[in-house]
Amino acid sequence: MLSERETRRLHEIEFQLRLTDPRLVRRFAALAGAPRPAAPGTVLRGPGGAHGPIRSMHGAGPLPSVLLGVSLLVLLAGAVLLAVPVVIAGSVLAALSLGLAATIPQRRRPGG
Repeated sequence: MLSERETRRLHEIEFQLRLTDPRLVRRFAALAGAPRPAAPGTVLRGPGGAHGPIRSMHGAGPLPSVLLGVSLLVLLAGAVLLAVPVVIAGSVLAALSLGLAATIPQRRRPGG
């Protein structure tokens, strides 16, 4: 439990950070899942604000999810068998699935 003086001091620090470092405020807002505040003079575009829509691996369809699942199974098999090439193949498949999820256009979900 913080004393009143400590609480007041933390509030002052937070207030000063908000005034002096808007990038830090946007980072914490992104971590908390809150909508990102736009930078001064920025024109908002799309549902994600100034930085574009938030990307989802599931929005790219089932292929990246299936590839990620297969890559995790291959990684597990590689760990069990202690075979380095199998682990490398699983890592490549995981990177490929995440790359596909980042590059395939997002599909609209019902109700979203």
